[in-house]
Amino acid sequence: MNTGLKKQTAALMAAAVIAISLPAVVSASEGELTISINGTKLVSSANHVADGRVYVDLKKFAAFTGFTYAYDGKNHSATINGKVVKAVETNGAPTVAIKELADAVDVNDLSWNGKTKTAQLSFASKLVVYGDVVSELAGCVLQNRFTVGDGIVFRMKALNPVTGKLAEDAKLQVHLATGEVLDMQLGLHPPDAPGGEKFWTANYKVTDKTPKGTLGYYISAQSGSMKGEYKPFQVMPSLITIVDPEPAAK
Repeated sequence: MNTGLKKQTAALMAAAVIAISLPAVVSASEGELTISINGTKLVSSANHVADGRVYVDLKKFAAFTGFTYAYDGKNHSATINGKVVKAVETNGAPTVAIKELADAVDVNDLSWNGKTKTAQLSFASKLVVYGDVVSELAGCVLQNRFTVGDGIVFRMKALNPVTGKLAEDAKLQVHLATGEVLDMQLGLHPPDAPGGEKFWTANYKVTDKTPKGTLGYYISAQSGSMKGEYKPFQVMPSLITIVDPEPAAK
């Protein structure tokens, strides 16, 4: 075999190896590529495909998830969550291969949808749920002792630990020891006041059938695959207590 033919054959074989090794993602152009984190798009002009690998804008990813990183432009690397990975500067932003990024931050699931050209990163995180209990009659005053006729208002927040923001699509419910389940509603409080705060609320009216003593409860929350739960501390100031009405003054 002459030298020219050998070179041509070698080039064809190398091209074949590259074609076989590249995943379907190489067909995605910059405009078609979508990076999704727990169902939310991470938009950046720096997200791109190169050499058959999806690259993610590290600065945008860190701002979105709360993970910190250190970028070493001289050595073209980034330290993420204590792990060093190769980095490529694109449109002025450091980017890293999505597989190496997923390994560095312990992503629960990484998938690719060739039809929609979407790379999906999923974190097996729990919603952060917290809140308090106030009296309906007394407004926003914290209270833990109630009697017949009182309205108990449960106020809760559910945060997405990945974004650090309210999981506004979450479903929250109050589970009472009586077996009753109350659906909570997300809203602005006070409703008509500028600069109000968003949280979930549910009202419970104490009746003469409500058992006296401690009224146990917990709050469940779910947003997509993420779940969370809130339980009050098992100390009297945190627990709801149902008491007998005060005797009428003579």
